[in-house]
Order: sequence, then structure tokens, then C-alpha cells
Amino acid sequence: MEQRLVRDTVLKLRRRFCLLVISSLILFGQFGCGVELAEFFHALFEERPAASAGFTSVVPARLETVVANARFPVNLVFLPDGTLLYSEKNTGRIRAVTPAGQLLDAPVADFPTAALAQGGCLGLALDPSFAQNGFLYAGHSANSLPFDNAWPRTEYRIVRVTIQNLATVPGSEVRVATIPASTLPGHEGGNLHFGPDGMLYVSIGDRLNNTAPNMEAQDPAALAGKMLRYRPDGTIPADNPFGATFPSFAIGLRNTFDFAFDPISGGLFGGDNGFGGPTEEFNLIEAGANYGWPLAGGFADTPDEQDFAAATPSYRDPLLIIDIAPTGVAFDTMGRYGAAYVNDLFIAEWVPGTIRRIGLSADRRMVDDNEVFASGIPDGMNDIEFSPDGLLYISTGTSVLRIVPD
Repeated sequence: MEQRLVRDTVLKLRRRFCLLVISSLILFGQFGCGVELAEFFHALFEERPAASAGFTSVVPARLETVVANARFPVNLVFLPDGTLLYSEKNTGRIRAVTPAGQLLDAPVADFPTAALAQGGCLGLALDPSFAQNGFLYAGHSANSLPFDNAWPRTEYRIVRVTIQNLATVPGSEVRVATIPASTLPGHEGGNLHFGPDGMLYVSIGDRLNNTAPNMEAQDPAALAGKMLRYRPDGTIPADNPFGATFPSFAIGLRNTFDFAFDPISGGLFGGDNGFGGPTEEFNLIEAGANYGWPLAGGFADTPDEQDFAAATPSYRDPLLIIDIAPTGVAFDTMGRYGAAYVNDLFIAEWVPGTIRRIGLSADRRMVDDNEVFASGIPDGMNDIEFSPDGLLYISTGTSVLRIVPD
């Protein structure tokens, strides 16, 4: 009895201490004292990959730091002049690095972001006519609070701002689309890219609703577990595969964190975060196709999965099973690491800290070649992107890096 009383007292004190800490962080975050509550919660909910054994690559190259001690950079995009923009997951700020390598103090843009666990400022894209209109698109989880916080989010916003001289034009923000979000801490999304057809594509996760039985990823009307397709103004194209009332482009995805368009065929390729083992997918994502989640993960090779695949003509198996937690996806169009790699696809694998190179078949529909291009990249890769001069840039939880050929 005495031991139980002591235990209960300790638990009560722990709870009170946690409430005190959280309340203090909320106040500090609200009044600008430099404490990010979202970063506190992220440390609770997310694990980091183990320390790396040192950088190696299949070509002679070195890993250089572009931005050290960064505040959780996620998506990377390059302006036409070579300026790098990246989003900060928890603060909602968009930062700029000049072609000379200088990180500017003032953010290019700043969005009020609810960044609990896997939520945050997760999408970034330039309008295809950026040089003429200065349009920058961003995707961030949010709620009704007008400041950065780690409260549960209520929606995922796709917004557009106009950029001039690396600053947002006051009053230029436009809400392009609002996607319902989950209060659960995970699988919010997702990235933004413009396709060769000029449409805005958005990957959105299953919002972690797979923790309870549900079929949202299988329902074209439910905006979870999907690849979505919008016009640049947020309206729905009339030729969307599930009809002009649904932005859904492809269904049955668990959490496609990033994707890229093939510069040759225009095909859309992306990873899909599984639940470990043989369920981490690399997909050719096609209009109207069904990738199985939550009824199939990885190749449809169990009796139940095979029954689902046989009964679903639109079902597609992945092209390849890769290592755990695929994140950034990018095509190499410059060949700085060798002419043999031109138009090959590169995909980051978060847990092992590796970048995989995938060569596609002549018809650009199958995997023809597959190898680990680089390994030993520390602290979890969030995105990869090729710069205008052909170097591969990497965002991690604490830095922006690049691979420089010797």
C-alpha cells in the first residue's frame, strides 16, 4: 500500500510538472520568447536515425554543409538565379540562401503553422511562370491560432504568395485550397509540384487514421491517402479521373512524402511510406490508379491482398520495395555525377541515411537499374533537390547539405 501511494504521488508530480512545462512553452511561443513548442513535441513523438558511419558514394564526392544549425529544414526549391529556398517545418518560415551561400536573416515568407509531430510547413513549389509572376506556393498544417504552435491542427492549407526581392509582397497571400486535417500526430503530407500539364499536384498522407479501422485512403471523396490535382487557382480540373468534383488523382497511398515528374515521359514517380519491412514503396503514380492502402502494403502477396488486387482493376503494385521511409525524390538532368546518370531518379531513404539511384527502362515505366548512390548522411533526410548547376542538395533535421563531386 505504501509503495502504491508513493508511486501515485510521483505520477501526479510528473503530470503537474509536464503541464507546467507545456504551459510555459505555450506562453513563450505565443509571445515570441524564442521557444518553439512544436520542436519540444517533435522530440517526444519522433525518433532520429542512428548516427551515421561516415559519408560514402559510388562516385568520388564529398558532403558539404551549406547551412549549419538550421531549424528543421524540409522542402527545397531553387529560384531561376540559383537562390535556394527552404521551408522550416516548425516555424513556417521560408528561408533563402544566396548563390554565394549566404543565409539571409529575414525570411522570404512566414506562415502560422501547427507543427505537432509530423505536421508543419511541408510543401513548397514555384509557379512555372515564377520569373514573370513571382508566385510561390506553400503547404502547411494549421488551426485557428494566428501563430506557430504545437496544438492539434484542423486543416492543411495550400497558399500562394507573391515574392519580390526575396520578400513577400504585403497582402499577396491567397488561400488556394484547404484540406481537412487530423488531430492525430502524423502522416499529414506531403509536397507540392507542378506537373507538365501545368496543374498543381499535392501529396497528402492518410493522416494516421490507419491507427483505427477506416477506408479513407480508398474513398476518392475523402482527402486523405491521396495524390491530389488542382488548377493553380485551387479549382478542380474537369478531366480529373474521379470527376470534376474531386481533386483526387490517385488513391490508396499511405504517406507519399515527395514525388517528381520524369523529364522525359512526364510520368509521376513517388515513394510511399509503409509500416516497415517489405511495405516501403516506389511507385509510378497514374491517374485513377489505386495503390492499395490500407488493404495492401507493398506487393500484393498475401491471400487477402491478392483477393483485393483481383477485385480492383485499378490496383497497381509498386515498381520496387526500398528501405524504410522514402522522403525526397528528384531527377538528375545535368549529369554532374556522371553522364550515365542523366535522367535517373534519386530517392532519399530516411532511416538508413542513404540515397538510392533508380534507372528507368526505355519506356520509362519500369525499374531498369537500382543502387545505393550515397550513404552515411546524418540526422534524417527530409528532401533532396538538384540545383541549377546540377549538384544534389539535401535537407536534414539540422542542416542543409550538398554532394560535391571531386
